[in-house]
Amino acid sequence: MADPAATTLHTDNYYLVTGANGGLGLSIAKRLCRDFLLTQPSDKTVTIIFTTRSSRKSTATLSTLLSYLATLDAQGHAATLRVRFSTAQVDLTDLRSVIALAKHLNHTFPKLDAVIFNAGMGAFLGIDWLNAFKSLALNWVEAVTHPTYKIQAVGRVITQAGTGEDLGEIFCANVFGHYYLAHEVLPLLRKGLGRVVWISSLEAYAWAYSEKDLEGRAASHSYESSKRLTDVLALTSDLKATKPWADGFLGEQQNADGERKVKLFTCHPGICATSMVELPLVLWYCMTLAFYIARWLGSPWHSISTEAGANSAVHLALIGEEELKETKAERKKWGSGSDRAGREVLKITEVEGEGGEEWEALGRETWRQMEELRVMWKKRLEG
Repeated sequence: MADPAATTLHTDNYYLVTGANGGLGLSIAKRLCRDFLLTQPSDKTVTIIFTTRSSRKSTATLSTLLSYLATLDAQGHAATLRVRFSTAQVDLTDLRSVIALAKHLNHTFPKLDAVIFNAGMGAFLGIDWLNAFKSLALNWVEAVTHPTYKIQAVGRVITQAGTGEDLGEIFCANVFGHYYLAHEVLPLLRKGLGRVVWISSLEAYAWAYSEKDLEGRAASHSYESSKRLTDVLALTSDLKATKPWADGFLGEQQNADGERKVKLFTCHPGICATSMVELPLVLWYCMTLAFYIARWLGSPWHSISTEAGANSAVHLALIGEEELKETKAERKKWGSGSDRAGREVLKITEVEGEGGEEWEALGRETWRQMEELRVMWKKRLEG
């Protein structure tokens, strides 16, 4: 029997998932396995590369995924013959760690068909319970879809080793570390399907992000700021206004014959029963019940399970090229949702302010700053 954890054997497709040690990231890795087996020809094979922050977490995640493969095997999918895993470690708040991961990927794998940028963090301190109860009383569905009661730290930064310089911590973890990584693995993406899939959020509010505070250092909601930034980058990447900087990031001038154009996509998992704020078990069950009530009341976004939440990201990774073009997938924000009965649905999500001159100006200024920051840090770290 083939070793599912082997990394030296060639497979037809290669996918990278960051932050796969639990929650949504682990479910994305599992769903990639299952949906690949269900949707791709039976002679096609895949390597799923997943990252965690430590070798201990990688070992535990690999064990979970191999057990899941055995379950798929028992269902008759020949999973262990078609799916292989490779582990890697990265701390996305440490750009030297990001560079090390990029070198490993470039030296180990022949291509990358899609990268799913899931890893992230928030500066959450707790919950304003009085505000939470008031919000639930006024509008239950709105309260558990667009919560206003999460308390977050302001001004958190992370110093980059050997430089004495720092970056906004949430910005670096959720956006800039991934952004830097994507550019460094462009040669692999061009040889594959060339898809960069960003995990955004329903909480990517326009008010949370300002191009005058790219890193969200002064933002009262740095997590939401980073997710709005994600949407702006992905959805303005093919505009004429952003072309000078987006082309530099995507290396368009370096494309060789037969290589694909790399495209950015944005999606979100809906509302899943996971929490970046640590909750006692009883409160976690209360939160989950609140989500189910919202679904029964008609919310289309309470996917609740992380497996259902993974739907949109895996769809963008595996969708055929023709359907990708027909749906103009890179110009939309895809969301994982469900109906009242819990049946999964894919929904296009409205992005506040999208379109028009102000949107183009926002995209242009955001791309300019991101590229200047990337180039500056590359010079700092790599000479």
